[in-house]
Amino acid sequence: MKILESLRKSFLLFLIIFCCIINFGTFANAFNCLPTCTANDARFLTFGGQDRETFVFETMSFGIGSPEDTTVLEIGIFDGESDGLWDEPPSDANSIGRFEYTLFADPEGDGTGTFQVGQWSSDGSFGENTGGPMPDNDWFRIFVDNTPEAQAVNGNFLYFMIVKNLDTNLDIISSFKIRSDGTLFLFPTDQPFGYAASLQAPGTLPAAEIVYPDTPTPDFLEPSCNNNGFFCDTTDPSCCLFGTTYDGSFSFFLQLDRAVSELNFWDGDFDFGPKFAEDGPPFIDTDDPNTPEGIPVFADVQNTNPQTSAGAQPPDDHPRLGLFVRSPNIIYELVSPEGDVYRNDNPSATAEWELFQLSTKTGCEPDICDIQVSRIPAGIWEFRIIGGDLDNLNFLRINEKIVGVNEEGDPVPPLPPTDPVDPESIPTMSEWGMLAVVFFFGILGIYHLRKKKSVDTSSS
Repeated sequence: MKILESLRKSFLLFLIIFCCIINFGTFANAFNCLPTCTANDARFLTFGGQDRETFVFETMSFGIGSPEDTTVLEIGIFDGESDGLWDEPPSDANSIGRFEYTLFADPEGDGTGTFQVGQWSSDGSFGENTGGPMPDNDWFRIFVDNTPEAQAVNGNFLYFMIVKNLDTNLDIISSFKIRSDGTLFLFPTDQPFGYAASLQAPGTLPAAEIVYPDTPTPDFLEPSCNNNGFFCDTTDPSCCLFGTTYDGSFSFFLQLDRAVSELNFWDGDFDFGPKFAEDGPPFIDTDDPNTPEGIPVFADVQNTNPQTSAGAQPPDDHPRLGLFVRSPNIIYELVSPEGDVYRNDNPSATAEWELFQLSTKTGCEPDICDIQVSRIPAGIWEFRIIGGDLDNLNFLRINEKIVGVNEEGDPVPPLPPTDPVDPESIPTMSEWGMLAVVFFFGILGIYHLRKKKSVDTSSS
């Protein structure tokens, strides 16, 4: 009996410890983010304003999912205001950039929901945070009770959030990150999105001190570090700028739900350098033969040039911009779910759009597509930027979901509105036959039992 009692107590202790571990994991929230969860890596989604030598777009839209067994959803906006670190405020000191963050229930998971769950403002001038502006260089936390209006047929709670620039005429650069303790993705829309590794800030140095944590502020002005605007090589261990939180890489992960015959990527305003536009030709950016003539229908017409061989503003990898430079000159790669790598080594220059296309179709000439491939499989693809300079605001138009990443930087597929059908869960013909036999003998058994009961009743 003593042994049994000891075993019982040990088992109860195990259950208590196990429950504590489970509860700790429940309350220690793990986040999914765009573009990253890291506060000091300078990687941001970015809005540009007029007169900033870049494109101007009004909105970005995000899909957010919360599992069916949760009651509260947390959303975070990092650096949601627009006039401090990582941002360039308007030249008019009496003006301020203002952004609107609106959350809708979206049970279909397609961005068509109309039930408004909440609204917040970057400067605290309206919405549920009236009087409490979003903080500079920190997370603004939003807690939402999961609402029946957001519940999909499979039980998941689905939402979408629209982030809107309320005054696109202001000459601002505004950067932010977004996170959720559920899943997260950037909706594919006709409107491109901007991103940048930001060094923007009033005076630049406050942001530089974060990106170059080993460099004291006075060192930025030392001749050995900064020779009349020409900085030392950041990859040289003896350089004052050696050791940085941003290495020039930037990744987005897109979810391809089905195999396709063609995959299109539009890159805009990549500033493929290293010559300023006014330096004149020859430029290393070439006239892309398979990009259609004129200005794309989705483009910001006011600030877009027709695609051609062009310079950059500012040019990537220009020697006068050493504080911002990350070599090589900006390029990008597409990495398939199977690990195949396809490189674009001549992206767009200033204020233009270029098409990069993978195709399985035969006859893929340079004026038709960029790379012919045998297949374009479903799954998670990586869009990997290499050599992106700081403060080089780039734009992408990708007609697939850009999924969020966890705190380790790994992509996390979004929660669906319906549960996918597992082919292995559908009975085969032989399994259907077995089920039919079981059903037949079940009915036969019931028949015999009833018959026996009837006979017994008659006998009695």
